[in-house]
Amino acid sequence: MRRTLLAATLVAVISALLAASVVMPPDGFAPGWVKAEALRTFGGSRLFDHIDGGAELYLEFGFKTLGVQRYAKGEDELVLEVYEMAGPESALGLYLMKCGIETPLAAIAARNSSEAAQFTILKGRYFLHVNNPSGREGLVPAMAALANRALETAPDLLAMLPAEGLVPGSAALFRGPVGLQAVFTLGEGDILDQRGDVFGASGTYEEFRDGRSSLILVEYPDAARAAAAYAGLAARLDPYLTVIQKGASAFVFEDFKKEYGRAELKADRVEIRVGLVSRPAL
Repeated sequence: MRRTLLAATLVAVISALLAASVVMPPDGFAPGWVKAEALRTFGGSRLFDHIDGGAELYLEFGFKTLGVQRYAKGEDELVLEVYEMAGPESALGLYLMKCGIETPLAAIAARNSSEAAQFTILKGRYFLHVNNPSGREGLVPAMAALANRALETAPDLLAMLPAEGLVPGSAALFRGPVGLQAVFTLGEGDILDQRGDVFGASGTYEEFRDGRSSLILVEYPDAARAAAAYAGLAARLDPYLTVIQKGASAFVFEDFKKEYGRAELKADRVEIRVGLVSRPAL
């Protein structure tokens, strides 16, 4: 029963990640702006924890999930809220209830009603707020940069996976340890340093004469973060995995089933192959 529940949870998590098309912008969406706290997420009735009064309207329109990210530059602050609704009609209905008399800002690449204190934006099944608690007009360009970065369609992460040999239906996305565990146990916690804002992709491959293996890829915002993630992976690898060969930017390991794996740092990404029957070259 417990296994069934866990499997259902993992399927739901992966399905949600596959559906996601808006991601939180990284540091530097505009000069000097950085994330000021960890991403906060709210699902279903937990929306009441974020909206004290008024959450009923969102739920009635078909609210699914909310991501809240605060950014700062010195004393200035902006808060991005991305609401995922059940569909475009749900998002449109909520937008029309919240936008008032529309005052669109031409710099925003989507339907919007905007003023210095808050941008209200609609795109597909997403309803967004960019909040400026100070109301300062001087922050409008940064607000527009933040909004447009959030509105960019997320890259086709599954396109990272090589097409040759990929088993149909095996491709998946993950954004943290829960989703990663459905693929392979590399270690405890956020072993690939995804921090809830970096996606990874995985797929199963037909290996010539050797059955099947899995490929795990994570692409980071920059090479420095990828290097830190790779170093953390090597240092905190699961005790059931034994490193048998190590180079400057790659290492080979063996698991308790006597199968092999290989992890490699490649510029701004980390690539891991697991389930190999034959020992791979370093």
